[in-house]
Amino acid sequence: MKLQKDNNIILNAADKFSQHRDESLSPSALAKLDLTQLGELATDILNDKNLEVSKVRPFFWSLVETYVDRFNLYPFDVNKALFSNLELNDYPEETVLELVQQLESRFEKVHGRPLRKPAQGLCVPDTLDDEIRNLRDTLKYAAMVAESDD
Repeated sequence: MKLQKDNNIILNAADKFSQHRDESLSPSALAKLDLTQLGELATDILNDKNLEVSKVRPFFWSLVETYVDRFNLYPFDVNKALFSNLELNDYPEETVLELVQQLESRFEKVHGRPLRKPAQGLCVPDTLDDEIRNLRDTLKYAAMVAESDD
């Protein structure tokens, strides 16, 4: 049964497939296609100017999730994808800072230590604590010497 298509609606996949091929592709015919042929059909559909992002995103997420479940890795370089996304948006300061904070927080949770060593300026309290400790020890020694002289 062929679906009627209105000019003002987005075509469904079966309609798109039948437009690009002489024979209509039934589900059993689609199952016989290899990944290259399926990829070509998907590319044709994605190049449709009337296709909405809201319709495509769930499709891709389901593919990625299935791939990760099957192979335990992503089908793309996640670092490259992250940097490409940041570059596409001119490295938005708020987003980059948020990512850095999330990475540092998660690193510390997983590894039990901070990602970065404290900056030199932040080491002053440790140095001050050492100086106070040394002064306290010196005062204690002076008090003990003074008591022994009495």
